[in-house]
Amino acid sequence: MRSGASASKIAHAALFERILERIHRYFRRMLRDQDAAADCLQKTMTLLEESLSRGTYQPDRSFNTWMWLKARTVFAQYCRAHERRPARLEGDRADVDQQDPSEAVAEKLDAVEVLARVREELGEETYECFVLYYESGLTQAEISAALERDRKTVRKRIREAHELIDKLLGKD
Repeated sequence: MRSGASASKIAHAALFERILERIHRYFRRMLRDQDAAADCLQKTMTLLEESLSRGTYQPDRSFNTWMWLKARTVFAQYCRAHERRPARLEGDRADVDQQDPSEAVAEKLDAVEVLARVREELGEETYECFVLYYESGLTQAEISAALERDRKTVRKRIREAHELIDKLLGKD
């Protein structure tokens, strides 16, 4: 019996680590600052630990969704504390006009540039929905719970991001 409990603890620890890695990638993508992302991850882990020690975890809620709610809380606090705006990509837009045409095409197809355009043109919420869905692997229902938005809104935001990306890549 003891080995079954031990295997269960190992499985839970592995799940916890996978979710934390996805949360860390989320912070890195959203903040574009390795130090800030690490700080937010640490604050999320502290918040999770405090919540577990106080017994405020709701067992009827998905553990994954619960962890993402905590991460989203930390992200919102970070943004408020730093009056954060989307970080600009390296290089000035004026530099793009002076590039060789083949370099300009390569840059246009660059995923970082495309995602930056999604963020700039469609806003933080759409960008966040897209990143949570594709990079973090959350379901639309989990994103809906984490962002406290209607599932239809989340679906719409992801669709809008797809439409813009298709347009940017010339797939009209």
